[in-house]
Amino acid sequence: MKYENLASFQKHLASAAPHHLCRHYLIAIADDFERCKAFDRILGYLQTLPTRLSADKNPLLDCLDAMQSMSLLGESIVVLDEVEKFSKKEVQTLADHLPGASGFVLMGARSKVAPLAAAVEKEGVVLDLLGEKPWDREKRLSAHLIERAKQAGKQLGPDVPLLLLERLGAQPALLDSEIDKLICYVGDQPVIARADVLAISPHSKESTLWQQAEEVVWEGKELPLVDATAFHGLIPALRSQFHTGLCLATLIEEKRPADEWGAFLPKLWPKTLEKRSSQAARLGSTYFRKGLDKLFEIELMSRTSSTQYSALLELFRAHAR
Repeated sequence: MKYENLASFQKHLASAAPHHLCRHYLIAIADDFERCKAFDRILGYLQTLPTRLSADKNPLLDCLDAMQSMSLLGESIVVLDEVEKFSKKEVQTLADHLPGASGFVLMGARSKVAPLAAAVEKEGVVLDLLGEKPWDREKRLSAHLIERAKQAGKQLGPDVPLLLLERLGAQPALLDSEIDKLICYVGDQPVIARADVLAISPHSKESTLWQQAEEVVWEGKELPLVDATAFHGLIPALRSQFHTGLCLATLIEEKRPADEWGAFLPKLWPKTLEKRSSQAARLGSTYFRKGLDKLFEIELMSRTSSTQYSALLELFRAHAR
């Protein structure tokens, strides 16, 4: 069985526990914090201390031995994380030995491990969030923030989840920490409002640079004054925006149907895609191509001959338009 939705996976656990849980689980989630939380959900139903192993620290033979060892305290439970760090041959060997495991085996991966996923799916459960769309991820994290606040007897203002995501990014560990901090901050106040977030929540530098890149590329705003760290963070953000614009402008100029655009830009939120399409049509592919060319030039100069980062950005601004 395979789940590509966290809510459905949680329903499976609730309905199967405690007597009908599967023996094998594979949690394929890139984020370490979320992967560990998924492990904890399963272990909460099993209520037995597990043997924790990692492909990064434990050789495959030790992992196989742990899987095949009996426990004097009941069912053995092995949590084996980072299985993507095994070689392809070792992953296949692990998949071949799963049927002989003596107890429960919970495995985690940051990336695809096809042979193992296929083996687990036959007799166990795979939770695969690797293909989750960015907007689905943000929607899920927003719902999680609302639920966390509700459990503490609080209500989030309508724009608070989105504001937290804008300020901190889609970082589950940071968001969990921040919502706990806000719950404490408001005290007896029943609602966590936008003003509370603005009062105590940080604004991540990465988020700021990304927003600046969007404003520069799409709205023609002035480039900010930056230091070395910010310069090398801003360049990839600018490049990503120019690349998105070039792709979208080219699709429009080639008169591709609008319902095909999403396949070329899968990480772009549908509402954002709609907004950017009119801007791309107005600016044209030449604008975006020229921006990419000039961006490459100043990045090369920054790495070979110049550390005057503000001057390089000014040179970019003068020649890219």
